[in-house]
Amino acid sequence: MDTDSQHGQSQKDTLLVVDGHSLAFRAYFALPAENFTTQSGQATNAVWGFATMLAQVIEAEKPNHLAVAFDMSGGTFRNKMLKQYKATRDAAPEDLLSQLPLIQKLLTSLGIMYVERRGFEGDDIIATLATMGSQARYRTLVLSGDRDAFQLIDDYVTVLYPGHHFKELKHMTAGSIQEKYHVSPSQYPDLAAMRGETADNIPGVPGVGDGYAAKWINLYGGLQGIFEHADDIGGKKGEALRENIEQVKLNRKVNALVRDMDLGVDISDLEYGDIQSEELSKLFDELQFGARTRKRIVAAFGSDAGTRLDQAQPGIENDAVAETPKEEISTVLDHVSDADAFQAWVAEHGEAELPSIAPVTDAEGNPALNESAAVGSALSKAITLYADGRDSPGRERFHSLTIVAADDHAVVLDDFSKDSEMKESLQRFLNDFGSLILVHGYKEQRHVLDACGLSLNEPMFDTKLAGYIVEPDFHADSLSASAAHFLDIHDESNDVTIEQGSFAFDKDDSDDGKDSEGSEERDEPESLKRAILVSRLGVYLAPIIDERRQYRLLRSIEIPVSSTLHSMESYGASVSTRRMKELHDRFVADASQAQDVAWQNAGSRINLQSPKQLQKVLFEDLGLKHSRKTKGGSYTTNAAALQSMYLKSTDNQKANDFLGALLRYRETNKLKQIMQTLIDSVNAEDGRIHTTFEQTVAATGRLSSVDPNLQNIPNRNAQGREIRSAFVPAQGYDYLMSSDYSQVELRIMADLSGDEALIEAFKSGRDFHKYVASLVYQKSVDDITGDERSHVKAMSYGLAYGLSTYGLAQRLAVSPAEADILREKYFATFGKVHDYLESLVSTARDKGYTETMFGRRRYFPGLKSTRRQVRDAAERGALNAPIQGSAADIMKIAMIRADVALRSAGLKSRIILQIHDELVLEVVESEVSKVTSLVSEAMEHAVDIAVPLDVSTGVGADWQQAAH
Repeated sequence: MDTDSQHGQSQKDTLLVVDGHSLAFRAYFALPAENFTTQSGQATNAVWGFATMLAQVIEAEKPNHLAVAFDMSGGTFRNKMLKQYKATRDAAPEDLLSQLPLIQKLLTSLGIMYVERRGFEGDDIIATLATMGSQARYRTLVLSGDRDAFQLIDDYVTVLYPGHHFKELKHMTAGSIQEKYHVSPSQYPDLAAMRGETADNIPGVPGVGDGYAAKWINLYGGLQGIFEHADDIGGKKGEALRENIEQVKLNRKVNALVRDMDLGVDISDLEYGDIQSEELSKLFDELQFGARTRKRIVAAFGSDAGTRLDQAQPGIENDAVAETPKEEISTVLDHVSDADAFQAWVAEHGEAELPSIAPVTDAEGNPALNESAAVGSALSKAITLYADGRDSPGRERFHSLTIVAADDHAVVLDDFSKDSEMKESLQRFLNDFGSLILVHGYKEQRHVLDACGLSLNEPMFDTKLAGYIVEPDFHADSLSASAAHFLDIHDESNDVTIEQGSFAFDKDDSDDGKDSEGSEERDEPESLKRAILVSRLGVYLAPIIDERRQYRLLRSIEIPVSSTLHSMESYGASVSTRRMKELHDRFVADASQAQDVAWQNAGSRINLQSPKQLQKVLFEDLGLKHSRKTKGGSYTTNAAALQSMYLKSTDNQKANDFLGALLRYRETNKLKQIMQTLIDSVNAEDGRIHTTFEQTVAATGRLSSVDPNLQNIPNRNAQGREIRSAFVPAQGYDYLMSSDYSQVELRIMADLSGDEALIEAFKSGRDFHKYVASLVYQKSVDDITGDERSHVKAMSYGLAYGLSTYGLAQRLAVSPAEADILREKYFATFGKVHDYLESLVSTARDKGYTETMFGRRRYFPGLKSTRRQVRDAAERGALNAPIQGSAADIMKIAMIRADVALRSAGLKSRIILQIHDELVLEVVESEVSKVTSLVSEAMEHAVDIAVPLDVSTGVGADWQQAAH
């Protein structure tokens, strides 16, 4: 064929054939479904990813003909030939299956043809379409992650094969196949027939991989020649070949793609771009795609597509879901060289006028959460601050400080650590304008500023905390993740994104193209782009915060507690490295001893962490009754199953000894690992552990701890509690104080339900759980047994935590029927608790969310899911969120009040840790009495409820001794 004509043809006509299922699967698993779910509970991650990835390919390859092939449910002719064909594949997730019709609907709305035929695979449709393209001498591209497509490659057909990242599409040509597999595309099916295909459950010749298969193909010309010379091939591989010749012949029939299906279409029918604007707009509304995503998708299918869509749907930009900032952002980057220039910049572009926002605290300094506050309009005067650097507590680093004024003039200030005048000017600016400042992650920004000697008071708005309040189940671990989720602006490094929008920065107006100081124009730093993202996030999130009346939750709870957490992270917790080493060595020895006992009773040195080896010992060697099956079909060997088997194995001494040793090994090995993590986390510079308190992770509002996780230090057994003895007062302090709430969730449940019997149980002064058990079992308190008390205690907490009947049965080691009887007795006694819990779920169904006593919401789209598992999980969450969330808010308010009280009193003692319902403080001996009084007061009166909050306080030479 004439090369020039081929080149000319490729310029004019390009056919793109897409493996629809392959692309949908990749999109689904590349993006977390929880971040792409509509208010009705419909997952959209596969739809979004599919459209975005397809748009990438279209923009890069610019085809003018396009078709998408899909599989259909039910078997194909290959299943008749090879019964086990694809039999080992897991069923597609229901969340993905529900999105396939939406993907097909999207394609139709975009004017793209999709094809599916019952009894055939999508691969056969792809092969037929690719053959049509090749015969028409079109430049034909096949987008597929299935290697079977390699057999379609010829002078006109290229396979676009995704790498680890989708962007790394490999253009597989005949040369590529020859280079990688040492065979031609037409010979590739012969190679695959001998190798087999694990993913399709096609067995190959044992021991024969691509290398040997290619060697034989090149030596004998193909499968027929190999079969004819099979007796000439020696060794085990030759023997394996001869034994599996019939299987190889069958494999070759199975992997041959059908290229001549009657699809009822001509290649001219595959032109695309006839967008059905009205249908597409309705679908976008249903999917709740933002304006950027809408425009980006349609822009990939024709230059006027976006215009036509806007004309069909004029209100698209004003849609509450779709509303996003301007795509083009004009910002002037000014050059500032010294303190005088900075002060002049502030004088010109700063406006230190406090916007009109209602107060966020009452006269006593408590959160005022019952009135609205308009922060959205105030952001028009906000100054955006972005401190670039490392925010790890105790290891902070500063790189630069970016400030964007309300008039879109910006400065980027690099290292000024040696310029005292500049630092003074900056600190004065931060002090004067603090109430106008907008940041992303106040706590983290303060750590970065600490590294250059600057301090930042509480800002007007924090987009990281605001995003958490707006969508608590979405965890954005970076600014770019927040921008992607809320603004639909995606980082180019994302596996499934295309370049979306751009930032346009204006320079100074100097005629010579130089800045005001005469230096050459420079590329705008990434820190400026991030600062602009923070500004745009504020514009997006503030109206939502206003609409939901949640500004006080942000401004009087989340931001102040962030300030307290910053101090706690900076202080760190002092530890005794000697004591830590002693505990670690003891746990190592205990784990080793338990392992030896387990091995002795198992009869071999098995891997005690291997479920497969444990199953053999437990169910085959020791003859124990099988535990329940996991989703993968094996029998579970988790801690609960092992504990249950241990309690039931008293008549089998060897099994009982093995299980006892195994449980001890697991426990002490876990403690050993915790100790090693703590040892590794000690800061070499100050000998303290600087954990990071995560404020935006737990959807209920609870704080968590990472690097290291101090909340996983066990408190239910003596060995675990000993770890606390390694935490000691720092130099200059004498004791540690532990102050914690008692039964805070149950007190909240009593208050919110208004159940008089439960409220009276708290006010009785008796052992609460015994008293409740006496009401439930209708006995006197003195007659309540230990089991009855523990059962009712588990029920009380189970209700507060949204525990199911099955979960309660597991916890009590009783049957679900027995757990149900106990639940009925409990609700018969505390009827208002039952009514309250029922109302939580029904209200959540109506409103779509639950709310704490302080206005913290949690949304539950899963309540409308068609999947029972999803609905059940959402119901448990709806039961759990108001109580747990209120407890979280109360602890945060207590922390703020305690911190303010200690500082106001001028005390040296300070809060260093918050773990579950407990505060840990470093205390000076002379301040013990005062600190005890102030902290107890702050915690007990964090909120006034029907049942007084109860706080226990202890003091000791280490954390274990302080505990009570």
